[in-house]
Amino acid sequence: MIIPARMGSSRLPGKPLADVCGKPLIIRVLDNLGESPDTSVFVATDSPEIASVVKNCGYPAVMTGDAFSGTHRVYLAWRAMGSPGGRIVNLQGDEPCASMDWVRELVAPVGEGVSTLASPIDAHEADDPSTVKVVIGEGGRALYFSRAPLPWGEGGHLKHAGVYCFTPESLEACMRAGETALSRRERLEQLAWLERGIPITVLTGNWDAMGVDTPADLERARRRFDGY
Repeated sequence: MIIPARMGSSRLPGKPLADVCGKPLIIRVLDNLGESPDTSVFVATDSPEIASVVKNCGYPAVMTGDAFSGTHRVYLAWRAMGSPGGRIVNLQGDEPCASMDWVRELVAPVGEGVSTLASPIDAHEADDPSTVKVVIGEGGRALYFSRAPLPWGEGGHLKHAGVYCFTPESLEACMRAGETALSRRERLEQLAWLERGIPITVLTGNWDAMGVDTPADLERARRRFDGY
């Protein structure tokens, strides 16, 4: 598993090192994952400050150059590690409630494409542009991702969790996809993959996803971890 982390978030600068009840956010993510005998976890970053904090807390970090997206940073780290085979899990560094259960669920069905997770949400979250929604079709295939409350109508909205599972081949394909007008407009890299014909399988369940993208999200995370 590779966790991308950068300091330059436009909505929440310095996000990975933001304090969440006495620990930096990135360390909350790592600690919540726990230990797994069959999954190695690395942080991928271009920030010496993030790398230092991560290593001082006993976790490995891989330095990368500039990246145009989180998955691009994962790709750079994967290449720096020698492009090992097997599944590659990209967990966003702002998902403090992620667990190894996510990883175990994702790895099985990835096939030759990409797999990810989504959870049902209420109308309030559906209207929040910081919450990414996904529309799926038959077989759980993703049709579209958006910051808008899609699909139209009451209920049935799904919140996308910030995690993907790739094969080496699908990760390479996603990198070749680059960016598109839609992915830039929505600020969602996965739209470029869909446009280039790369299938994304969405597994739905009650995942405890709470991506931290804004100051309000950070306060919500602090309330969640208060007392831990």
